[in-house]
Amino acid sequence: MSINTMFGRAVGSNVRLCVVPSLQCERSARKVILATARRKYSDYTVAPREAVVVPASGLERLPTVNILRNLLLGSLFTSPLLFRVGMTVLSGIANSRSALLNPDANPILRALVKPLVYDQFCAGTNQHEIYKTRDTIKRMGFSGIILCYGKEIQVSSSGGLHSTGRGDSNQSLEINMWRDGNLKTLDMVGEGDWLGMKLTGAGPGVTNALMKNEDPPEEFTAAMNAICDKALEKNCRIWVDAEQQVLQTAIDRWTIDVMRRYNNNGKALVYNTIQAYLKASRTKLKDQLAIAEREGWTLAVKLVRGAYIANDQRNLIHDTKQDTDNSYNGIVRDLLSGTNLGFSPENFPRVQLFLAGHNPESVARAWDLVQSLSNQNKLKVLPDFGQLQGMADELGCKVVKRCEDLEGQKSEKANVVIPKAYKCLTWGSIQECMQYLLRRIIENRGGADRMKDGMAANWAELKRRVTGGRALSR
Repeated sequence: MSINTMFGRAVGSNVRLCVVPSLQCERSARKVILATARRKYSDYTVAPREAVVVPASGLERLPTVNILRNLLLGSLFTSPLLFRVGMTVLSGIANSRSALLNPDANPILRALVKPLVYDQFCAGTNQHEIYKTRDTIKRMGFSGIILCYGKEIQVSSSGGLHSTGRGDSNQSLEINMWRDGNLKTLDMVGEGDWLGMKLTGAGPGVTNALMKNEDPPEEFTAAMNAICDKALEKNCRIWVDAEQQVLQTAIDRWTIDVMRRYNNNGKALVYNTIQAYLKASRTKLKDQLAIAEREGWTLAVKLVRGAYIANDQRNLIHDTKQDTDNSYNGIVRDLLSGTNLGFSPENFPRVQLFLAGHNPESVARAWDLVQSLSNQNKLKVLPDFGQLQGMADELGCKVVKRCEDLEGQKSEKANVVIPKAYKCLTWGSIQECMQYLLRRIIENRGGADRMKDGMAANWAELKRRVTGGRALSR
């Protein structure tokens, strides 16, 4: 077989230049063959102009300013030196009570923190900024947003309480400020959107009650009812975030009480959070499913891996990342199929599910399983998907694209089910959101390898826009 036959005309034309069968010609031919062998099959099956077209990554939906910020922060997260410096600075800002280190009071600090970090992960500090962010996300194709009020309290290793933002020593005033903040949040979301909340945002009195696993104060119960009633009126749903394990037993108990009141008649208003990185996550889920089935209300679950590994009890958390991955993927599988959770698939109780995650493998597994079970008429719950603002942008955009593709297939295929995709954003003053921002940075650092892949995709998308003539001002 001739070289021309084996590798195509490009190789043959190069070899024909060597009209004298010499050693030099043979070496030259070998170089050409080796170089050609490394080429892709597509080099010979598409026109040369088509071969240089960069395929869509999903990031084509993202504004250019987000692409640039992804690249800048990606450099920080993937550099050990820069990451340590950045964490030291941001941790000092987040935990300081000095006006000098308060970005809301220090205009120089604000000019650095807000455009580089806050705007990447948060919705805005006021209604105008939040509306602008919300509208951008919906134009990208997402079904809606989850808007979270950023005020919370962190418990230190010594048991001390550190509140983000301003507070008040009067418990009733603290609860009223938390209630009003969440009601204001509901004013800024649309029908079908979500409200995210942290119970510790209701102040030190409520946080101490959570730590002691006491019943909620009456003012808190009244505030929670007011928030839920307004969410019902607006056709919005609520998720209650998980927090540190010293608080979580009471958070689960209080949230179940709210679900008893509002998750009725086959519908769910309030979602509790299960953290898959905890060794007890499966047991907790089985217990909550059993309670809901026995009492006749609908359990609604937001499933996450977990975000408090830096300041939580390490012995409660899975020993390895693989164990956490297996926990998350296993819970998803069993909720979607109705297996291994104490019920037979035929008698599996009604449940609602939100899958929050930034792991591409887990999202792909869940997506494929949803479609497979639907085709077999075995799907127990159609989940919603979501990622945090500023994280896994490529993944979120790909989920949106898949949803749109399925919309086009509805008329052709039976049993097509279409999940919804959301972006989760926190709002509040910069100082109120600093603890949230610290957790996002730690979370990104934990996925450094994923960040490197994401940076490559962002560089490719930026290059595509430049070479394709897309305006960089967008």
